[in-house]
Amino acid sequence: MRRTLLPAVPVLLLVLAGCGSRSDAVTVDPAHPDSTTTSPSLREQDRSLPCGRTVDRPVVVSGPDEPLQLTVTSLRRQGSGLRTAYRITSGDRKEMLSLPIGEVPPTARLLKHGVVVGRQKPAADKGPDGSPAIGYPVGRRPYTGTLAIDSLCDGTTWSDVDRHPGDYQVAVVMSVQPHGEPSDSRPAGGVLPLPLLEATRDLSAKGR
Repeated sequence: MRRTLLPAVPVLLLVLAGCGSRSDAVTVDPAHPDSTTTSPSLREQDRSLPCGRTVDRPVVVSGPDEPLQLTVTSLRRQGSGLRTAYRITSGDRKEMLSLPIGEVPPTARLLKHGVVVGRQKPAADKGPDGSPAIGYPVGRRPYTGTLAIDSLCDGTTWSDVDRHPGDYQVAVVMSVQPHGEPSDSRPAGGVLPLPLLEATRDLSAKGR
């Protein structure tokens, strides 16, 4: 069970170099809370994810040495958007994932040579919903979800993305989750400078 608090400094969401399944179809466990195709507001995340920037540190690239592994499992172009599927797993069968994932939940960005050129449309800021944190047994079954990159930055077009997929990469990022029981508490002095966990996948990869 991990809980992450974000740095108060503006941080670019880029996603990580992910590895793992390349399958096109990703099945969302019916026991999951509803997936979302938009990210919480930037104010709620306490992050700045502007166009034309790269991810600010600290960032941890997802890998086998991490308690949780984040993987971009598939990419699919649909109309004026890009559907991205991700998976969170753990090699420790006792590992629990605290839901909802905070402070930055899984969030997708489209990158060109490492720079943000496409984003999710942020959800309206509704403030804290008051729901208690719950534990998901991520060590026994993967936590999966989908995201939609549906807003391009100025100067970027879907036609260029389709013509030159090798220039583009999708990054999914989320806050590194600390060990411990699910908790809704925040530190009294503000947010902690904990890193983002990131996973990435090239658009030119098979199975997109």
